[in-house]
Amino acid sequence: MGKVNLNVKYCLINKEDEYNIKGIYQNNIIKFFDKDNKMIIDKTNSILTRITNNEKIEFNFLKNTCLITDLKDNIKVNLEINVLELINEDNYFLVNYAIENNKFKLIIKII
Repeated sequence: MGKVNLNVKYCLINKEDEYNIKGIYQNNIIKFFDKDNKMIIDKTNSILTRITNNEKIEFNFLKNTCLITDLKDNIKVNLEINVLELINEDNYFLVNYAIENNKFKLIIKII
């Protein structure tokens, strides 16, 4: 598909954000920049990867895990997540998940 327009919506603990942005969609992988973060969604495996200057956070929504890697010291922390809802369609990706008692939501629409 190549370059695409994306509608991104986050619902974090105390923050809700929605915006349109350009990204790349190829081989069932969506890549885009969210402020200073590189975001990669592997739709085949339902994995969200967020890469910052200091860390890499990989959410595997099929295995209910989150792996946080400190890029400077290569320290890894593995967290269990609870996936409440996962919808992974051609032009739409929605995930509701919880870490401990905190709930999160991410919606990506290819428009």
